[in-house]
Amino acid sequence: MTKFEELKQRFPNTIPVPELRANVSIIELAVQYGYEHLTHKGRSRPVLQHPGHGDTIIIKNPQDASQQVYQRADDFSDSGTIIDFIRNRLPTVFSVFNHPGQHEFRNVTNVLYDYLRVDPVQVARNRKIIPTDTDSSKQTFAKELFDIRSLEKDNYLLKRHIDPRIIQSPEFAGKAVTQVSYLNPETGRTEGFLTAKANPDRKYINFSNVAFPYYNGLTAEVMGFEIRNENLKQHAPGSDRYTSVFISNIPPKPQRFIVMESVLDAMAHKQLQSVNGNDAFDSVYFSTGGQLTQEQTNTISRYVSALDKSDDWKIILAFDNDAKGHRFDLMFVQQLVAPNFPTSPTVATANRVGLLLPEGAAHGPIREALIGRAESFNNTIRSQIENADGDEISRKELSSQLINIATLNNQQVALHVPETMTAMGAISEALLELTGFGKRIEVVKSCSKDYCEELKTHMAETKRYAYTVTSESGESAYNTNSAITAQRTLIMLQHQHTGDKQNKTFQLMLSQPDGWYKQQAYLEIKNGKVVKAVEQPEFKKQVLQEKRERSEKVQGKDQSINEPVQQKSTPKIKPQ
Repeated sequence: MTKFEELKQRFPNTIPVPELRANVSIIELAVQYGYEHLTHKGRSRPVLQHPGHGDTIIIKNPQDASQQVYQRADDFSDSGTIIDFIRNRLPTVFSVFNHPGQHEFRNVTNVLYDYLRVDPVQVARNRKIIPTDTDSSKQTFAKELFDIRSLEKDNYLLKRHIDPRIIQSPEFAGKAVTQVSYLNPETGRTEGFLTAKANPDRKYINFSNVAFPYYNGLTAEVMGFEIRNENLKQHAPGSDRYTSVFISNIPPKPQRFIVMESVLDAMAHKQLQSVNGNDAFDSVYFSTGGQLTQEQTNTISRYVSALDKSDDWKIILAFDNDAKGHRFDLMFVQQLVAPNFPTSPTVATANRVGLLLPEGAAHGPIREALIGRAESFNNTIRSQIENADGDEISRKELSSQLINIATLNNQQVALHVPETMTAMGAISEALLELTGFGKRIEVVKSCSKDYCEELKTHMAETKRYAYTVTSESGESAYNTNSAITAQRTLIMLQHQHTGDKQNKTFQLMLSQPDGWYKQQAYLEIKNGKVVKAVEQPEFKKQVLQEKRERSEKVQGKDQSINEPVQQKSTPKIKPQ
């Protein structure tokens, strides 16, 4: 007997929703419709992925279907019960049940009824990945279970171009430690620290990793470790990945709270600031460990609220400069602006984020302005489509970037935002500006994919070029090996920006062997007028030296041209 037949005997008319939830597990339904269990991601909270739709979900309370909830990886707006799971996937995974002319909830229950009719043998197969004992399958985190030591001098961070001065800086001193792993060569498996300690006679092969502690803001206890090495990128078993974050050392009065995806990015960001001469201890760095959950956002907000801050403090969202990083920006912004403009998740087609805009007269001005920003963004895309000149591939690609503005039930408006950097970035920026939160929250991106890549590029450029001209944002505007060319570049920038009422700052930096920069010249323009222009004596001396060398080189060429050409004697041929 199928589960549907069993329930129909108890409920001849309509099966109540609580009974549907209690008898259909999200895990079972997902497996039935093509999701695969990613066993290496853990068992206490199973992770499943649909290869066709690129949809990855995390299951909480896997053993109790009635209490089971899910969350889409990297998108806490797509979460909830099995009802939410189906509703949010009617356009994709469950499209066969998606009948637009039919009430949405009817479509959802049709999916559940269909699964209840599945053969019990198949149901049993789908159920196999559910952990049988949550308590034993989930290891409780305890710092004492790991061999933690002071950071070794020769460590993995150095291979990622992180300078020892940054590791020992006020922000990161003591925040990176060594974690030793023990490989038993007889079994080929890594054994725990306590096991290795209890068996000193075994000839273990030791591996040293770099570990970063994670905290939840509710206690001073370490809640987990992020562990890194050349071939290792994971959290220690039992770590609280969903609530906890890495936090750097806290200055007396923080001015900036910088949120990033990894501790390595945070260190690289600090180093890129330091090489340009900015060594101020005024920032707190957070890392979310390559993900972002609603709980982590709450933890960061809790830290920011509790700390004594400078008057002009800001939260800087510096996630990676890719689609995932921009999605994190939008997720974070949605949650922070919710007191003024609460948006809700809604059904959207594949590769789009659905935002349900709040109703009511109080939210009307922001709602209409946001819709206007979306339409303005679409008009820009449409103009690009018109200029594609018959290039169908480009036109199709551009069309997929349009933000869909949908009206639900003839009143509530939803935005279906493409998961592209430009579209998500535009909505994040609009939400911050229209709600007034832009004064406290700023989205900043690396010039490369992330700050580790930017640091790597910087290190390569310091070996290739002697001089670099940087703007007020710290970005490199020009690179050269000539002091004369560098000086002329500054003069050109001065002419370019004077008279246009702009505020610009440029620095001319000399590369040092260790990757640090030494300032050689400084140009500051306010309201189109030069207020400061300074050249260091050593730079002036280098310019004069180059001019002298060039002059001598030219004179040498001129002299060689004016000298009479020595005629080679031609041997005479003796008569025979």
